[in-house]
Amino acid sequence: MAKAKRMSDIFASSANKDVNATTTAAVATPPYSSEGPTLPVIEGDGDHMTNGYAEAAGETVAKGKSNAAKKKNRSENRESTTKLVQPVATNHPALYEPWTLLSRDILGLLLSQSRLADTKNVVPVVFTKNQNIKGGILRLTTYLRAHLDQKNPIELPEPLKKHESIIAISAQGDGATKLVSIVDMVRRIVVPKTALEQSDKAIVTWCMYTSLASVEVERKNQSAREAVSHREGSHTVQDTQEEEAFEPMDVDVPEEKTNMEPLKMRRVPVLTVWMTKKRLPAFKDAFGEQTFLVHTLPEEA
Repeated sequence: MAKAKRMSDIFASSANKDVNATTTAAVATPPYSSEGPTLPVIEGDGDHMTNGYAEAAGETVAKGKSNAAKKKNRSENRESTTKLVQPVATNHPALYEPWTLLSRDILGLLLSQSRLADTKNVVPVVFTKNQNIKGGILRLTTYLRAHLDQKNPIELPEPLKKHESIIAISAQGDGATKLVSIVDMVRRIVVPKTALEQSDKAIVTWCMYTSLASVEVERKNQSAREAVSHREGSHTVQDTQEEEAFEPMDVDVPEEKTNMEPLKMRRVPVLTVWMTKKRLPAFKDAFGEQTFLVHTLPEEA
C-alpha cells in the first residue's frame, strides 16, 4: 500500500510546478522591441507582397498619364474650335479701291472726264478703329506736302506728284470716328498760322468731298463662340470632380457638335474723304464741297 503524502508535501510540489511554468512562459515570450513590428503580419511570402505594391503603383502612374492625355486633348480641341471662329479680315477689300463704292453715274462721269485716269491717280488710305492718331496725321500731312519727317520719312506715292492726283481716305464701321478726328486735326495743322504765311506763295488750296457707302461683311457666329465657352466651362467642372471608380469607354462619350453654322452677312457703313487740288464738279453736286488751305514746303510751291 502506497505511503500517504502529507498535505505539506502536496502544497510544496504544486508550488514548484507553478514556478517552473511561469519561468517557461517568461522565457518563451520575446522581449518587446520598438524596432520590431507592432501589428500582426499577414501571412504570405515577400515576393507576393512586393508584386502587389508594384502593381498598385503601376496602375496609379498609368491612370495619371491617362488623365494628362485627356486634358491635353481637351485643350487642343478648344484651341482648334477657337481658330475656326476667328473673325475675318478687318477691312473690306473695297476700301482699297474706293472708286468701286461710287454710283455708276458718278464713276462713269469721272472716267469720261479722265479725272480718274483708270484709277491710277487715286491714292487710297485706309484707317481702322485701332489706327494710331499720330501715325495717321504724319501720313496725311506728308501726302499734302506740308510735312517731311527727316528721321522716319514716309515715301510719297508717285501719283501725288501730279496736279490731278486724288487722296481717298476710307474707314468702315467704328473706324469712321477715328477718320473724322484725324482729318479734322490735319486741317488745323496744315493751315497757315500767321498773315505772313497766308501771303506766302507756298499756299495751296485743296478741295474735300465726303461720301458715304456700305459694304457687306461676315457676321461672327455667335452660337459657335457660345459653344466654345460652354465646352470650356463643362471641362472645368469635370476636372474638379473626383475620379470615377471605372474609366468611361469611348462608346460612352457622346460626340461633340461644333455647331458651326454658315456665317451670315451684315451691312457696314463706309466713310470716304476725297482730297484733291483740282475741283471735281461731279463730286460737288453729289456730296458737297469743302476747301482748306495747306502751307506746303517751300520747294513744293
